Amino acid sequence: MRKVRRAAAIYFMLQGLAVALWWLLLFTTPSSRKYFVLEGNSETSLMALWLADLVFLAAGSLAACWLVFRNSKYAPAALWLVAGAMSYAAFYCLAFAWVTDTGWLGVLLMLPAMIWSGVFAVTLSPTVELMFRQAVVSSTGWILAKTYAQIIVAWSIILVIFPYLITIIEDKLSIPRFHFQFQEPLAAVLFASISFLGIMSAHTMARIGQGTPLPLDSSNKLVVRGTYSYVRNPMAISGIGQGLMVALWFGSPLVALYALMGSLIWQIVFRPIEEDDLVEKFGADYEDYREHVRCWIPNIRSYRAGAG
Repeated sequence: MRKVRRAAAIYFMLQGLAVALWWLLLFTTPSSRKYFVLEGNSETSLMALWLADLVFLAAGSLAACWLVFRNSKYAPAALWLVAGAMSYAAFYCLAFAWVTDTGWLGVLLMLPAMIWSGVFAVTLSPTVELMFRQAVVSSTGWILAKTYAQIIVAWSIILVIFPYLITIIEDKLSIPRFHFQFQEPLAAVLFASISFLGIMSAHTMARIGQGTPLPLDSSNKLVVRGTYSYVRNPMAISGIGQGLMVALWFGSPLVALYALMGSLIWQIVFRPIEEDDLVEKFGADYEDYREHVRCWIPNIRSYRAGAG
């Protein structure tokens, strides 16, 4: 958790400075306002946000940075305050842009900030331990059914709905797509191959580990067989690859950045928390596995428990 706190402190410091510098740019360089106005012929609705932004987003982020760095008991409250303010501002700007068809650049910048702020608020809250709970012992068939239901829901949201919405913002900003011969067939074949890796890994997790990929319903046994005997995070690798193949299908730079941001969130935030939870659950067995099997780069030879 110490690594996550350090990452959060750095992030909120950068966010607070970025908001302050953005407003400095708007005040000192009036010509820059045209890229962010919320109404075509008026700067009033944009410039009226300066006080709320500087208090809740700039100063709030810097205060959250300090409290997280000090590991203060008030840090979670500060994180949720900033995450709530950022979420309100992001959705307000999104709704404004949807109505007026202006201000899409601000929306593009604020939505990732909302996600990062929310992720850190959730993971650094005292209730984060509730996110990790082992599955109730039941039949393998029921666990497999839950696993595939989770896959259908998660893939629909993460790989269909979100990328589609991102391409809408991309078009609003006139960001060019990339195209080349056989692009869509290549994306489809690679997507299917990478998805097969994810399905195999989820199936192994359910059948051997007696749990689902969802942390709230996680495995009861340490899984080191199948794809897990070569790399520790095959489902994360599959998910990132799927996102990049969706970007390839659309020819979308922003969807590619969305997939890469997801990988960064996993690496910086969720992976350390998950590994701490696995050490607590499985102790030396997991530590031996982690020592011999890499996180992202597959081993040439499969891992055998106790062989090291």
